[in-house]
Parts: sequence; structure tokens; C-alpha cells
Amino acid sequence: MSTMGTTPVKSADRTLDIFELFAAEPHGLTIAEISDRLGVARSSTHGLVHTLAARGYLVQDGGGRFQLGARLIQLGLNVVERLELRSAARATLERLVAATHDTALLVVPDHGDLLFVDKVLSDARDVRTDPRVSSRRPLHCTSLGKALLATLDDTSVMKVIRAIGLERATEHSIMDEEELLADLAGTRARGYSVDQQEALLGVFCVGAPVRDHSGHPIAAISLSTIKEFFDPGRTGPLVTAAAVQISHAMGWRGDASSLYEVLEDPGLLISDEGPPVRAGIR
Repeated sequence: MSTMGTTPVKSADRTLDIFELFAAEPHGLTIAEISDRLGVARSSTHGLVHTLAARGYLVQDGGGRFQLGARLIQLGLNVVERLELRSAARATLERLVAATHDTALLVVPDHGDLLFVDKVLSDARDVRTDPRVSSRRPLHCTSLGKALLATLDDTSVMKVIRAIGLERATEHSIMDEEELLADLAGTRARGYSVDQQEALLGVFCVGAPVRDHSGHPIAAISLSTIKEFFDPGRTGPLVTAAAVQISHAMGWRGDASSLYEVLEDPGLLISDEGPPVRAGIR
């Protein structure tokens, strides 16, 4: 959506002015200094600064000076991590699409949903499965989400599902906890997850998780197609091999046999902070 012609929100403008001001002042600023430099009333500055401090975006030292806080730094690192992940995955996804002519997707878990980071489309077929990169899907409805859930032990899976629910996306979505656990067990045994119209009618997918250097599941990839071209016995192992390759680029040292080594940490998929930020290894 275009923002041309819209009127800037004054408080948002002032908040961004404060961040930009602090970026040039590594030793911090007092409320009076911020007020003077931005030409904003002391009372307004006081309210904005203390709101940002309460949210962790600014921190105050013992002398009344404020500096950029860890929360803002964390947001910046999260952006860097996703850019590194996308860069590390891109060539592998392109080769995967060239070999299969399916659509490849890359996602990260985000507060119990999936956030699309990248996609690669094939020009070899007239029919494309082309979800919006900005769209979100529940974890249990997609090969991507099920690949991530399969990296957790059953107890942790249940904690995730009871926190986010089993939302129905299509008539084929799994709505029963025991059925989901059985599906995840099948995913671990095969080495790849399967989605047969569970998230979108007419779309069939295989998926696999991506791990970082400490083994945390930080992302997932998938191949999606239509029923006519769906051949999970062929494309499933290919997506697993690609996930291992991307995981190696992110510093992981495992192989396909350990890609689904289960963890006991539901917070990896549903916590507000998300997985710990770790740099990709080139």
C-alpha cells in the first residue's frame, strides 16, 4: 500500500527523531538535551523518553542520561539475522527450484505463526503456487510449520499447540492433537514434512527445518506444487538435503540423520523474543 499523501503522525516522527539523535550520541543525552536539540517541549520529551525506556528501547544511567537500549539493538540484530539467512539460503533454493520446477519458500517462526522471508518461483510451468511473502500461516497447517514442530519433543509440541490453538485453514487441516503428533512422527521418520491442501486448497508441499550452529530450529524451507506434479518421494529428500546445506551455511554441523533431533523448548517457536539471534557463517 502506498503511503504517498498521508500525514505523518507527530509522535511517531518524534520517536524516530529521538532514535536518530541517539545514534549520533554514543555517550547518551539527558531529557533537557533531547528537548533542546529537537525543539520539543520538555513535558512531551519526558513522556516519549520514559515510554521508550519502559519498553527497553532506551536505558538510563545513574546520572540522568539515556542511551539506546538492548531492545532496539535486538530488533536490529533480528533484521541482520534474517538477511543473513536469506543470503545463505538463496542459491540453494534456486538450485532446488531448477531441479524440481516447484516453488521454494523460506520462513522463520514468529510468535506461533510463520513469517515468509523469501520465495523462488519456477518459470518452467504455467501453474504456480505463489503465496504472498508477507502472509502468515499457522504452524500445524503447513509443511513448513510441521517441519519446525517436528524438531520438538511431543510435550513441547503440545505446549505450543495449546498456546496457539489448532486453527482450521482448509477442510484438510489437522484438528486433532493425536493426529498431529502421529503426523510429526511420520515427518521425523521420512526426513521431510508433508502438506496436502492443509493450508491452501489445491496446494501440496514438502518441507524441512533449518538449524543454526547450536542446533536451534531457526527457519524452514518447502517446495510447493499442485496435485498433478506432487511427488513427495522424489522432492522430499531433495528438500531435506537443501535444508541440511542451508543449516551448514548457518554454522550447523549435523546431517540428515540428526535434522530432526528433538528439543525440549516450546519457546523457540512461540516466545515473543523468538529464537536466539546468531550470525550466519559464510
